[in-house]
Amino acid sequence: MKSQLLTAQRRTPRLRRIAALGALGVVALLPGCGGDSTDNAGTDGTVTASNCPVGEFDKASSPTTIKLWHSYVGKAKTTLEALAAKYNATQPKVKVEVESQGTSYVELLRNFKNALPTKNLPAITIGEDIDTQYMADSGVVLPAAECQAADPAAAEQTQDILPAVKAAYTVKGVQYPASMNVSTIVLYYNKEHFRKAGLDPEKPPTTLAEVKAAAEKLKASGASKQPFVMKLDPWFIEQWTTGAGQAMVDQNNGRDGTATAATLTNPATTEALNWVASMKTADLLNGVPGTDGQINHYLAMATGSSSMLLETSAAITTINGVLEGSFDPKDLGSDLQLPPGFKVSIDLGVGLNPGLTEPGKGQIGGGAWYITNTGTPEVQSAAWDFVKFFNTTASQVQWTTDGGYLPILESAKSDPTLKSDWETSRRGKWLATAYGGIATLDANFPGALIGPYDQFRDEFRKTVEGVGLNASPVDSSLATANAAITQLLDAYKANQF
Repeated sequence: MKSQLLTAQRRTPRLRRIAALGALGVVALLPGCGGDSTDNAGTDGTVTASNCPVGEFDKASSPTTIKLWHSYVGKAKTTLEALAAKYNATQPKVKVEVESQGTSYVELLRNFKNALPTKNLPAITIGEDIDTQYMADSGVVLPAAECQAADPAAAEQTQDILPAVKAAYTVKGVQYPASMNVSTIVLYYNKEHFRKAGLDPEKPPTTLAEVKAAAEKLKASGASKQPFVMKLDPWFIEQWTTGAGQAMVDQNNGRDGTATAATLTNPATTEALNWVASMKTADLLNGVPGTDGQINHYLAMATGSSSMLLETSAAITTINGVLEGSFDPKDLGSDLQLPPGFKVSIDLGVGLNPGLTEPGKGQIGGGAWYITNTGTPEVQSAAWDFVKFFNTTASQVQWTTDGGYLPILESAKSDPTLKSDWETSRRGKWLATAYGGIATLDANFPGALIGPYDQFRDEFRKTVEGVGLNASPVDSSLATANAAITQLLDAYKANQF
């Protein structure tokens, strides 16, 4: 039985719904298979070590309980729970309680915002990468930089964080999240289709121009009808824009001050969208709406009508599970029933995200761990202690090999367990490819800081979908988006959060 691909959404918290629906599609295709602001510490670029009560939990007469909010499913969820259980077992002073807040970052952020007025917040919340400016402005986050300054013992661990990762989550020189869950875009491609088209299956395209050239050969050979399938999500355009060194908003991409104007009419964004338009015109692109729960791009690969797909590296563990027959919908909280011995056979390749000029360039994706400042000193210090445990090399290795996220520490890549996995297993080799991309990202240009980033994406999505689905003119579409987003940015700054 042969099929092509099952993967999962860019935002891992959506994995349950996407993977379940995707698996259902694959099964059908297989023959014979049935905000209130209080203390904006650090937003002016200052760091006050005394704000972080390091070690206070040690003085408590009874164990300190801390709550951690997340929205993960599948392997990420179970691995997070396993790491919390391991930490709880190593010492008697802190108890971590892991609480799910839904299956998407949107749900979690909504719950977080609803809890702001009463300050009934968890000790730790894991937000989306795009929430950085919002969380810094919220006034309820204890900047990690203050705990790092107060805890010299953590200095070595802090210095070990990949420079681009640290830079991405820094606001005015202050690192806000205490840890990060890192993912990036990779290119999944059908090696069998590449061979049929006379393409080297071990050399995936490295630029958008090469993707188009490969797509032309794939289509001409009959390997696939619309060789490149793409979910029309702004994330991809943002990655290509950042990878080319272009800003999407003013104030040095929001790094020198609160952004008040969009700059989407820049050369890189224009070039990227013109490429999308050219792919559609040539009938090389199968563009699908960038809506939550979308699976048509996966089904296009599954039916063989497409040969190349861009998606998150966080999906690698799930994809590998489908290919080796170890995928269980229950891992994703799904009631989907698969036939006994269900397995998908495909010769799949993974390459770096093709860019405008070179591969693997862009910005950090994933999530970030924020410690809140609304709890007692004991709670805040206990949260910091658990994050330090999560940031150890051993925990980061487990988070990668079991949970599917990439390690944030330089030291992790030298760990014998991780090295062995990355050198010998298929999944490990794919993760190593993805890590190669984030390890070389430009720390001096880490992407945009945007207060209303979620609204930015909603507006920008209209442009990306318009070009990819309806052949809307690029220049006028970008101009419209630019004006609308500038209004959103103005409103955010005027309302002071």
